[in-house]
Amino acid sequence: MRIDKLNDAYNKCINSGSIKKANEVDSERAKTLLENAERDIDPLKEVTSVFEKSNNCGFLWTNHYEIIRQLVAGILLFEKIISDNHKCLYAYICTKREEWEIDWKTIETMRMLRNGVHYEGRPVSAETWKEYKLKFEVYIHSFTKILKQKLKDLDI
Repeated sequence: MRIDKLNDAYNKCINSGSIKKANEVDSERAKTLLENAERDIDPLKEVTSVFEKSNNCGFLWTNHYEIIRQLVAGILLFEKIISDNHKCLYAYICTKREEWEIDWKTIETMRMLRNGVHYEGRPVSAETWKEYKLKFEVYIHSFTKILKQKLKDLDI
């Protein structure tokens, strides 16, 4: 698995038009994305041990990833940024929001392994899941907090 350098990925996204400016903040969509993500968090916590025991880590990986994707998409709506692909969403936040301390290699690995499960049927090993489980939890917590604060700032 080869991960592009962050600057190369970001520049490619800009040059291809995959990172676009929106005309206005879509706070209602951001709120819906947060609600969808939050609706999935607790049930996913409840079933995690079952899927770990059955060694179905691909399910856990893709569902944790989807929560992160929704939260990031919601956050970027407040920055009037939209993208037609996940890689560019992450390249944007890692480039423009360094203060969030999102590690490009980590989030890109999450994306690439999710794509392997989703599009190619590749499994995620229990070892890989264990290595990233806490990272998923930290990113979900961090992105939830950021998105809630952005909504709060608008009194939504």
